[in-house]
Parts: sequence; structure tokens; C-alpha cells
Amino acid sequence: MIGYISGKILGPWDRGIIVDVNGIGYEIQMPSSSLANLPSSGNEVTVFTHLVWKDDTLSLYGFETIEARDMFRLLMEVSGVGPGLALKILSVLSAGELLQILVREENNRLRAIHGVGEKTAARLCIDLKEKARAILAKRQWYVEPASHIEQVAAGDLWNDALSALTHLGYGSSETRAALARAFASAGESAGLEDLVKKALQFLAKGHTKQA
Repeated sequence: MIGYISGKILGPWDRGIIVDVNGIGYEIQMPSSSLANLPSSGNEVTVFTHLVWKDDTLSLYGFETIEARDMFRLLMEVSGVGPGLALKILSVLSAGELLQILVREENNRLRAIHGVGEKTAARLCIDLKEKARAILAKRQWYVEPASHIEQVAAGDLWNDALSALTHLGYGSSETRAALARAFASAGESAGLEDLVKKALQFLAKGHTKQA
């Protein structure tokens, strides 16, 4: 098993990055959300990896943190979840977010991810809830109760707005707080563009703390 790879980034490829280690280029598939956080081509990088051998093909999957790599492995313990789907899930959710979603059994948040159907979402929560709870307890991470606003907005609109703000470079916690305030201010009938604009206003002013 290859636990991690350290080397020089040669550049992106269609599904991840290529890392040069002593003249050997390793193709490493990564969550799309991680690619923007990596150093530019020519710089040194360390990626925590998991090796998958399937149909006589070796594939390397890489992650910024050990926690994300371990979540990737945990997801693949569930029947019907292969490396491709696990990577999609971790392209949308951080390890911490996913653990809390599993503990709270928020199937709707999982179903919003492309490729995760109703049965798969339910199976993920059923199979991994207690394991996720144990991981959170071990790391002493607090499981936040889902707010009323987030429960109401937990469908596509919430996820689309959250994705738009995240792609603009804002962190997950500040984005959720600003978006919750935007929902409270604009009302549940607001459209995606209005919500994103209002959330950006709160982020610009630094008013991201829940009242």
C-alpha cells in the first residue's frame, strides 16, 4: 500500500494531477474541490493516497489530508459505492461535513450529489452512522444540530448556492453562516441569484455569525 507521495507537480491531467518522484510520474486522481488548493506546477506537494487494483489496472487516488483519505476508504465499505462515486462525494463535501451528515442521517444532502440515488444515500447513513459517530467522538468534533433554515433549504437551492459561493473561494463554515442569513433575509421563495448576492453582501461585511 502506498500511504503518501511527495514530489513535484508536473501539471493537471483530466482527472487529477501528475506528481514527479525521482523521474517517475504518478497519475493521481483527486477530488475536484482539492485541485484548486494545490500549489502550482513545478512546486513540491505531498498527497495522501489510496491504491485501487481493479481489472488488472492500478489507480491512485489522492487527498490533501489523512482524514479525507480515510473517509474515502470508509465510503467504499458500503455496497454499491466504488472509488468513482466516493471521489464525487468528497468533491462536494469535506470529511468533517460528511461525518456530520452521516450522523444526522441527512439523506437529502447526499441525494443532492450527482450519482447518489435514494437507496445509496439511505445505505450510506445506515451503514456508516455509528462509525461516523465514533470517529467524531474520537476526534472530539462537535456534531452541530441542523438549523431550521438549513433543514428548509437543504434541497437543490441550498446546495447550488453553497457550491457557487465555495467556488468563489470562501470557506465552508463562513459560507454556511452567510447563506443561512441570506435565506432568513430573503425568504424561502428567493431565487439562486438573489441568495448568492445577499450571502456575498454578508461575507463582504463580515456578518457571518448566526444571531
